[in-house]
Amino acid sequence: MQLQVVIPGASKLKFFVQGVPLEEIPATDLLDLWSHGVGRLVAKPINAASPYKPESRLLLVTAEGPDSGRMFPLTRVNLTVGRSSAQAQIRDPWLSAHDFDIRLSSNGPIITPAQGKPIYWKAGETFVAGTTSFKLHRGAGEPLRIPKQPKTFEISCGQPPSPPNVLLQVIGAAAPLMIGIVLMVVTGMWYFLLFSGISVIIAVVLIAQYRRSRRRFVEKIRAAIEAAVSDFHGSIFTPEQMMLALTADGPDPLALAGSQPQYPVLHLGTGVRKAAMQQVVETLRWQPHLSARVDLVVQLKPGHRTVVTGDPDILHALKNWTIVQLLRHVRATRSGLVIDGVHVGGSPVVEISQYPKKPDDSHVHHLIFTRDTEVVIDSLTTHIDLADRRIEGPWVASDVVPAGMSRASLDLITYELGLDQPNDQLSSDYLEVSPQCMRGQAITELVTSLGTGSLGLNIDLVPDGPHVLITGTTGSGKSELLLTLLAGLIERYPPCEVSMILLDFKGGSSFNVLAPLPHTVSVETNHVAATSFRSLKAIAAELFRRESLFADHQVADYAAFRSKAPHIDLPRLVVAIDELRVLIEQNPEASTILAHLASTGRSLGFHLVIATQRTQGAVSADIRANIGSLICLRTATEHDSWEVLGTAEAFSISPTTPGRAYHKAGSSTPRLFQTSRYLLNDEPIVLQPCEASKETTLPVTTDWPALIQRFRQQAASLPVPDPVLLPALPQQIDKSFLHLLPASMGASPIGLVDDPTRSAQYPVYLGHTSDPGGHLVLSGSVAWIGSAGSGIAETLAVVAEYVAGSDVETVFLDGRPVVGDPNRWDTYLHYSEANADILQHFMADIKARLRSNTTVVMIIADWGSWANALVTGSFQGFDEQLIHLLRQYSMSLKIYVFGGRELAGGRLLGMIPDRFYLPKNSSTEHQMIWPKLVEIPSLISRAVLVTAEKPSGGWEVQLADG
Repeated sequence: MQLQVVIPGASKLKFFVQGVPLEEIPATDLLDLWSHGVGRLVAKPINAASPYKPESRLLLVTAEGPDSGRMFPLTRVNLTVGRSSAQAQIRDPWLSAHDFDIRLSSNGPIITPAQGKPIYWKAGETFVAGTTSFKLHRGAGEPLRIPKQPKTFEISCGQPPSPPNVLLQVIGAAAPLMIGIVLMVVTGMWYFLLFSGISVIIAVVLIAQYRRSRRRFVEKIRAAIEAAVSDFHGSIFTPEQMMLALTADGPDPLALAGSQPQYPVLHLGTGVRKAAMQQVVETLRWQPHLSARVDLVVQLKPGHRTVVTGDPDILHALKNWTIVQLLRHVRATRSGLVIDGVHVGGSPVVEISQYPKKPDDSHVHHLIFTRDTEVVIDSLTTHIDLADRRIEGPWVASDVVPAGMSRASLDLITYELGLDQPNDQLSSDYLEVSPQCMRGQAITELVTSLGTGSLGLNIDLVPDGPHVLITGTTGSGKSELLLTLLAGLIERYPPCEVSMILLDFKGGSSFNVLAPLPHTVSVETNHVAATSFRSLKAIAAELFRRESLFADHQVADYAAFRSKAPHIDLPRLVVAIDELRVLIEQNPEASTILAHLASTGRSLGFHLVIATQRTQGAVSADIRANIGSLICLRTATEHDSWEVLGTAEAFSISPTTPGRAYHKAGSSTPRLFQTSRYLLNDEPIVLQPCEASKETTLPVTTDWPALIQRFRQQAASLPVPDPVLLPALPQQIDKSFLHLLPASMGASPIGLVDDPTRSAQYPVYLGHTSDPGGHLVLSGSVAWIGSAGSGIAETLAVVAEYVAGSDVETVFLDGRPVVGDPNRWDTYLHYSEANADILQHFMADIKARLRSNTTVVMIIADWGSWANALVTGSFQGFDEQLIHLLRQYSMSLKIYVFGGRELAGGRLLGMIPDRFYLPKNSSTEHQMIWPKLVEIPSLISRAVLVTAEKPSGGWEVQLADG
């Protein structure tokens, strides 16, 4: 990292980061600090006092209670502790104004209650006053651990011992004993009583064994519960741990880096819960041993609500503690929350309020602190009753001791997190590449970050989509926003989770930078409109394939399929279109196809991201009906803003703030946000005096080449799924590179077909019979229509080579100016020698061969030279006689004809359903008599194949030229 000092008089200043002189911090640690946004650079005069460093002296810490996390240094002078009139004021309503004194002595800390005798405080013990637990701590604290949602509070101890049948044992012991007594009385022999006593001994032994087994099983229960309690405690941090973490050494004391839980995890305090037992049906006799005091942990899932009721003092303390935990989560995940109507951070995940209400937003968790005790508990509600010290919801807890924190501690944590600071360019307004780059899963989400700070925004394309429409006038920052949205997906998810097809109708200027990434399947531009339409067909085919795949696995949607078939790579498919209007103008059918894709792709893991300057004339009502999120940058007119947002707010955005926009999800109120740029670690940081009248700022746009290079390095070792869209056909192909069929079929490849509807490319063959194996073999007559320079001459050479090598009767009618080699053919006729008499003999000879069931393959080069030829002795022309022969001998006569406009408009073509159209060098007038074909690039040997099975549109083909 380069550091450019531009402060006047810097030689007389000394710089500190987190109280440590700048020159003492290694470069790697400095990079780590700034990459996580926790570096605060302080400049002081060179002769200023050294910054305060925490001493390794003894601290009094409030470990539990409504004001947890407070720290007070201990000395040999009395420290008064109490609620109001004390030096260490603790907000605990159960403490007296002056509750106790504490000081250090040579024998250790001495506690003197306000009305009591002094007592020595032994190390490691906890002192309780009121509802607050006090502990002693020496030195710096430890960094926090990232909270996690623990498993359910249950234990597994195996099968319990079966209790003995007491009645059966009593009968088994008493019956022999009675019989022995009777025999002893009757016979007078005492040893009968001895033998009968053995049964009593056996019964006593069995009962003793069961009691011992039961005692051992109870010990196993206690050990398992202790482990579960320890697991719960290890999954969270307490107020004491959080405050002590502020004194810890290291770049990330609050655990802001690393993989965070998907939803906020809160520690509420401790309470008594009963553990569930696995593999045990009858648990009633073990109930007294299953209760334990455990940390109470909840995860705030969207669409649920948590209602906290109770005394205001305890309520506010717990509220402060929950806010602290939520602020840390917001800072770590770049999300947001709403606190009593005040928005903090990015997209909110939790809304804190004072009034009970049912969840009306499935995207956030409602956390309600209220004195209203009338709470209706349902499957989505957790009730924390601080008055009764009880929690009811998915699980039940009693004897609850809530954790709490004072407002002073809340303010301190807020300051340390930087959430109360104004937006600054380094930490609040810039996106950064997360250490968890490309490790997310898109099974139930598709989240991207568009900005940070107070005007930040996160969008989840699953609940907020599935499709997004972006509008804005020229210069509003539309392309930068679009790239940021896509980069956010790339940064969060690996290629196996997200694939992208990018359609760029601004000449390739927008998406070309993303082309090297493995997430990008294809970047299509409007240089060739046909390529984009080809992409839409491939996407439609992919959605149809997914529908069939979901039906085969009997699942309803994408998330269910991923859960049921995790071994199948099926990334979410994002199709981004920059400047939709151009696509619609070039391909009017595209609007219908997009509307179909938008409506059917909702449950198939398909997402459209559409950008356009104006929606009028570009976004049809059918497409608009399936758009979940609207993003409107600055508009040219108020009407454009009303068209998208339903308000005129976007028209009021200043031209000096490119990237500023409004986001509207569904029917919600539009929300203002600012697109942020990505800041990489190796970009220079510029220091400036805060009094400077002229600011020097970093560029307002991302260094995209550098960011993409960073992404490429991250994705280098990641697997890449099979592409949805195959690359375009090569501009030149040799038939030696095409797959050959067995020689017994007598077929030869002549080109490569692009079939986007099946996401496949395969050879097309000329042959004598069709292939039952499914290969595309043209076994009948074939026509090639094209002009000089289109590649038709090269194709003629390939076809002639195939026919000349076959074992059938070969005929070559040559209409080219130069006479060819007649020795290669059974019959060769050049048009310069083909007068009416010769043609009469030629036709008679062909008819004779056909009558004898001889297979004849005829090549006609340049049909224009033969189309008007006459035949002696007939009113029919040469073309009509050929047509007659094809009708009469269709099984034994095959014609391969090459020509231009005369062939395209002639009667002979009506007898040949298999045709290749080569548009290169063909004028618009010539193509007017062609059927409606798919648009293809104007390249040599690039053709459209029309067959009886594919009469409309046809397939794009690159014909072999050698």
